[in-house]
Amino acid sequence: MSSTVTAEQIRILWDAPNPGAVIDRGDAVEPVTKDDLAVLASGLDTDDEGYPLDDQWEVLADQLNSAVPDEPASTAGGDLLDQIRDARIERDRIKAEADAEFNALIRAAVASKKAPVIAIARAADMSRERIYQIRDGRR
Repeated sequence: MSSTVTAEQIRILWDAPNPGAVIDRGDAVEPVTKDDLAVLASGLDTDDEGYPLDDQWEVLADQLNSAVPDEPASTAGGDLLDQIRDARIERDRIKAEADAEFNALIRAAVASKKAPVIAIARAADMSRERIYQIRDGRR
């Protein structure tokens, strides 16, 4: 039996009344269970009843037929993952910049002695100890 899973096989398994139904992919690969589909489908576009939209069956087939488990088999899926990775890197960069600016402001506030450390801690929603860690560069 072939290890390639079609969108039609996935749709049949999805609709199968038997909770133990599977798609047999041959001896070299584990069968696909309804639970496997539920996990893979958690990120799909579905209708109000949770049924995958027409264009999502091929997405499931691509995931199941991927050479690397949990990686898309299509170039479009790979491009999407690249966009997500790039967005995460940018998000982390922005967070790091914001943390650096915030910590610099805390250090300047403590050094200025214009407000007590406990008041700075309350304004920053941090403990006094954390303010001293920031001031000393320990965090």
